[in-house]
Amino acid sequence: MHVASQLSRTISIFRLALSYWADYRAIQRAERILPKDQAARAVDAIYQQGGIRFRREALRLQGLIIKVGQFLSARTDVLPLAFTKELQQLQDQVPAAPFEAVKLTIEEAYQKPLGEIFEDFEPIPVAAASLGQVHRARLRHEPGVVAVKVQRPAIRALAKTDLRALARIMVVLKRWTKVGRRLDTVRLFEEFRESVDRELDYLQEQDHLRHFQRNFAEWSNIQVPRVYESYARPTVLVMEFVEGVKLTDHEQLRAQGLDEKGLARLLVEAYLKQIVIDGFVQIDPHPGNFLAGLDGRLIFLDFGMMATIPSEHVDVFGQLVEFGLARNAPGVVDSMVALGFVRPSANLEILTRAVRFMLDRIAGVPLQEGPALSALVRDFQDFLYEEPLQFPAQYMFLGRAIGMLFGLVGGLDPDLDWMALLKEKALPMINERRVVWNNRYYQWVREQIGNLWGPTGQMVWDKVADKAKGWGQIGWRLPEELDVALNKIGRGSVSTRPELTPVLRRLDKISSQMAVLVAWVLAGFSAIVASLWQQHKGALWLATALYVIAGVAFLSGVVSLMRVRRTARRTRYHAP
Repeated sequence: MHVASQLSRTISIFRLALSYWADYRAIQRAERILPKDQAARAVDAIYQQGGIRFRREALRLQGLIIKVGQFLSARTDVLPLAFTKELQQLQDQVPAAPFEAVKLTIEEAYQKPLGEIFEDFEPIPVAAASLGQVHRARLRHEPGVVAVKVQRPAIRALAKTDLRALARIMVVLKRWTKVGRRLDTVRLFEEFRESVDRELDYLQEQDHLRHFQRNFAEWSNIQVPRVYESYARPTVLVMEFVEGVKLTDHEQLRAQGLDEKGLARLLVEAYLKQIVIDGFVQIDPHPGNFLAGLDGRLIFLDFGMMATIPSEHVDVFGQLVEFGLARNAPGVVDSMVALGFVRPSANLEILTRAVRFMLDRIAGVPLQEGPALSALVRDFQDFLYEEPLQFPAQYMFLGRAIGMLFGLVGGLDPDLDWMALLKEKALPMINERRVVWNNRYYQWVREQIGNLWGPTGQMVWDKVADKAKGWGQIGWRLPEELDVALNKIGRGSVSTRPELTPVLRRLDKISSQMAVLVAWVLAGFSAIVASLWQQHKGALWLATALYVIAGVAFLSGVVSLMRVRRTARRTRYHAP
């Protein structure tokens, strides 16, 4: 690429960015001088023209700007629908690169003529994206049809130019706009640049594919194409060619007798596994990256954009899902704080009320186009702009992926009761990851609880066991640590004079709490065994005795709990 074309491209990108500043001023003016209904129509028209302008310029410039447009098209949670709707056409309108340029890229990658590698190579691609395109071919030394993913010619040079321009724009946004500061556009850009670097390395994409394949090895209803590892190069990836129907081609799905509702559920379930168990997520779920196999399987095709969630955050995401399903707003806020989504200055009481409102709205709104969904999106936009939230860049792309996923699922099954689906599918997955002890006795009891009370019962059992484990560790360590501290005090190694009364009170409280826990665990275990004994037609007297033990243990726990609370109140009232 020549310097002149680089300069022209950079100027075009800056001109496009500045045009939205003019749009912003026009929106302010319309809202100030026009009646409310006229202002709303005028603002929508400005947003629509802004989307058309971006789409046309992206298709003219091609390269990374198309990728940016595709990213923005999925952000209906923070961007106006009139704007994003125009950009959604970028998913399917990317023009193909000339075959001669593609041929040259392949021959440079293998250092061989195309005919020595492939017996047959179709010059017209079956799919074209912003960074690469896919051709159907046959290898000379391997049977079957393959899909050859080839990077667009000169895309690395184009990306370098575009990234430099975008970096400057993001700095300006962060410095001079409220939205830029809230979204931390500089950090978001860094995450975007890292994502582009990963997408431009097909050897890394091959590693992602194999990792994903291992994670879903036991899922017979999920298919990942086989990769031809010996043919992998940084700019070329060769995979098994798989036949299927696009998830957005509803007429063809029905013609093939494929279950759209089943595919919707499977898609949600697959993403739940990625987020709450694996911590390894495909974060570009646009329709071109999936197929419905003719045998009913869900096929994942693209692994360029993947996100890795830290293990501790995977657990927090699991808690977030649980609290959301229970419509527990304080729990949702606690999880958001743990994930870094809330600014330190946030008023958590106000935020909790806002989250409770959103949970109530979401629980009653189906995923289908119409006034209800539009109202929900508007409420969510207001919520995001008004509340003191921050979005770590590493999760901006995950949020985009979830937004795209909801759109895809809604197209397959507009009437999906997704809250019920999440309860059915998410809780067992979260429970599976949360298992505390793997010995056979614990697992046996856990299995019986599942038979009696389902995933919710297992979740409660795991939480109680986890709490018991934590208290047990404290109880095991505390005497030794207290002994060490007292010895230091006796030797004069500690210069301060500690007040031991609070320490002893804390020890008494912990022991009382452990007594409550032991009593209730005994009650639950006795009740379970009694139920199982009765179901299997065992001796009635033994089942009755176990029920009596359970009742006594439960009452003992209640009495111990009342004693703990009474002692705590007395301590607060009489504290010096």
